[in-house]
Amino acid sequence: MIGTVLQVEDLNIYYSTFGKSKRVVEDVSFTLKRGEILGIIGESGAGKSTIGKAIMGLIEPPDRAEGSIIFNGKNILTMDRYLLDRIRWKKISMIFQASMNSLNPVQKIEDDFYSIFRDKMNIRDKRKMEKMTDELLLSVSLPAYVKYRFPHELSGGMRQRTVIALALTTSPDIVIADEPTTALDVITEYFVLSILKERLRQSGSSMIFITHDLMAIMYMANRVLVMEKGRVVESGALEKIINEPENLYTKMLVSTIDR
Repeated sequence: MIGTVLQVEDLNIYYSTFGKSKRVVEDVSFTLKRGEILGIIGESGAGKSTIGKAIMGLIEPPDRAEGSIIFNGKNILTMDRYLLDRIRWKKISMIFQASMNSLNPVQKIEDDFYSIFRDKMNIRDKRKMEKMTDELLLSVSLPAYVKYRFPHELSGGMRQRTVIALALTTSPDIVIADEPTTALDVITEYFVLSILKERLRQSGSSMIFITHDLMAIMYMANRVLVMEKGRVVESGALEKIINEPENLYTKMLVSTIDR
């Protein structure tokens, strides 16, 4: 399909616990267009994050994923480890939940960037890596000296912006953002989302924006999937979902908006 960067069809995901299999995502299908921000919203346990992990190829035995996730003509669910490693973090990156706490606490910020430069971009020149790190930090409104800091020396907002810069380092085709502003105050949240949206515009990357926050969806997304108990209960353009919701759960979400 022209303009489509990702095609998900009949995705079912099963988690295995104590030898028993439970379906947590049921028959989910959607497309992601080039340059689009697709919002996925739903309550905790709706399967939103699980879909993001499946797109990253992170559903591993004893858990399993069935269906197809087509990227560049290939099904991510059937890719071997070599092909997955070639696209993961280079072509598709992910900002995980509470990712501001997932930075390595015992290494400086520059080491996180240098790892991506070496492993995913085959860059070894120290001076070039330092210059690129400075530019990436500046792109999320952080000063160059941040690269010499350890995560605990940065505020929550600074750590989150650092993670955004890391996710966009390779200018991936797709960025998956899973609750990227959790634990931030409202002002910092808006600032971080503004930066994220602008960086996406500059890079041309598509995004899957996962959240339970409808206001964040309204600010970020072009199109929305509403999920409940592992299923997509409604989907469509943001304006339609907000102004003409059809599903009962969607109506409940929209009713919380202070208009």
